[in-house]
Amino acid sequence: MNALIRAALVGAVVGLAQAVIAFHGPDDAAGNLLLMLFATLPAGMLLSWYAMLRNWWLVALVGQFALIALYVGLTMTAPFSVLVGLGSWRVGLITMAAGACGYAVGAGLALPLATPLRVSAVGVAASLFLAAWSNQDVIALAAQAQGMAARDTPNVVPDLPGFRLAEVKVVGPELSLRYERATATVLVEVLPETMSPEQACDDAVDLQEDTTCVEAAPDLWILRDDHSRTVFTAYENTLVRLSSGTVREEQLLAAACALRPVGLWELAAPAYERP
Repeated sequence: MNALIRAALVGAVVGLAQAVIAFHGPDDAAGNLLLMLFATLPAGMLLSWYAMLRNWWLVALVGQFALIALYVGLTMTAPFSVLVGLGSWRVGLITMAAGACGYAVGAGLALPLATPLRVSAVGVAASLFLAAWSNQDVIALAAQAQGMAARDTPNVVPDLPGFRLAEVKVVGPELSLRYERATATVLVEVLPETMSPEQACDDAVDLQEDTTCVEAAPDLWILRDDHSRTVFTAYENTLVRLSSGTVREEQLLAAACALRPVGLWELAAPAYERP
């Protein structure tokens, strides 16, 4: 088998190992990333030796650092936290492709190959990077869609005239939104309704000092402190929490009373809109 193909297969296995670490490694994000990028180097060396690649240690070393450089470039277009939203098997395919390209570059630079093969190895890696760069919006949108589809609760948003939806995060069953305008920010969280708005407000009081919880209307409670306001309300089978330290209480209450279902494209707007 061609040495370049063998090196690409080694890289694909290394990429798969990195995907396993990403999903089952330490909870600490920085530690997980470092483990994913560097702990697989010994495996890459062992596999390169087993694949009988000449200069196997150099192929693995150059391939691993080419792979790291490729990841750095890719995460500039679509952060790994976004890619994780695509699900384990999709991320596995991405890391396997990146690993194959990285080790192909390593083979192209470390092995005595013909010039066309060297150019092909580097060209494939460059093509993967350019494809990710040109399709970063599609990648982010696909991850967003995957997260939305996994939620059992409806996607709802408040009516906030003059505000722009600046950020959307999906973490398990929780949907977090950040709305912005020139001088104000509103944070919105949509969660499964495991408790009533009154209970959620009371729990928040227990966790914070110098706060009061007041019923503004049936199933509409507001938490007040010296710096911010947080409104709790219910919508179908969700608990919705709106909080801000820069918006008047009346506007938060009005927004909480004007919740509406929302489609994927509106929620995904921050993923594909340029500032």
